[in-house]
Amino acid sequence: MIQTSPAGRELLARAPLIDSFGRHVTYLRVSLTDACNFKCTYCVPPDGYVPMGRPSYLDREHIVRLVRLSESVGIERVRLTGGEPLLRHDIVEIVRDIKDQTTLRDISITTNGSRLKPLLQPLKDAGIDRINISLDSLDPARFKAVTQVNAYQQVLEAAHAALAMGFPLKLNMVVMNGLTADEIIRFVRMAYDHPVEVRFLEFMPLCGSGWTPEKVFPISTIRSIIREQFLLEEESDRGDQVAQVFKIMGGKGRVGLIASLTESFCGQCSRIRMTADGRIRPCLFSDVEVPLGDLLRGNAPDEAIVAGLREAVRIKPAGNQFKDTPFTNQGPNTSAQADASAAVVMQGLGG
Repeated sequence: MIQTSPAGRELLARAPLIDSFGRHVTYLRVSLTDACNFKCTYCVPPDGYVPMGRPSYLDREHIVRLVRLSESVGIERVRLTGGEPLLRHDIVEIVRDIKDQTTLRDISITTNGSRLKPLLQPLKDAGIDRINISLDSLDPARFKAVTQVNAYQQVLEAAHAALAMGFPLKLNMVVMNGLTADEIIRFVRMAYDHPVEVRFLEFMPLCGSGWTPEKVFPISTIRSIIREQFLLEEESDRGDQVAQVFKIMGGKGRVGLIASLTESFCGQCSRIRMTADGRIRPCLFSDVEVPLGDLLRGNAPDEAIVAGLREAVRIKPAGNQFKDTPFTNQGPNTSAQADASAAVVMQGLGG
């Protein structure tokens, strides 16, 4: 392990990560790979996406070191993402090393679920606290149309197995026009019947030219459809969470609504993310970043890595293009907002 100089130790002991707008950054999302075995239409551009390739990905030791140093300056929660993180052959070892070398209060993972079931016990033993699964339809045909793969049954079985093992579980659905009220209600009923949080996410412009305003299904409409069938009670303290979360009265689970476009939550954002090749991105919708990959591969001193983290937080924008002008699929701001994110591809940044 790299020895830290006296100056470095002083740097590590400074105040936690606070951006220029006074937001405390306590949440790090770490992309382990930009490869994925799904080709979801809300993530992959119509002309496809070519992953950067394994030689570009950070090694396990570099990932764990970055997480450990992040914790030293105030990161409390880490989520492992992709691409599809379970494509990493060393995923269990990554989780175990993070658990062994940190005291983070939460280590979670987001997965498409297709490879999850046989890894549930190893991941639990290694130290994963929570799991998010992308489940974009409860109709097998529509699931295949969205994901471009025939894996509906594997994903559903993995979700039920995760619940049976006691994992806190969230199921994510990206909502696009064409989704029926019946399917929305079926999804919420899963949370009524089971101790799971089902989450509806607005379709963000993160798939290149595949995003069009006409495909956006506003969360306000989702909220209205749900309230016609269920009695909801909003949880009082949202804090820095991206989701507006509701208890389902009489049910076992919860509903989360993530309105990235129409009801901005940038003002309470507490996250930064690292790409699979080691670039720190302070905002999903911004192209500003701080490259740390070469520093990590070159065994740079701890203080250099921490300085990079602090710089990423310093340049964190106030918000995305929807912060001051919420999205509407009618009006003059629509084209400008779409153009501003045309080059952003979720798969390359990490979900």
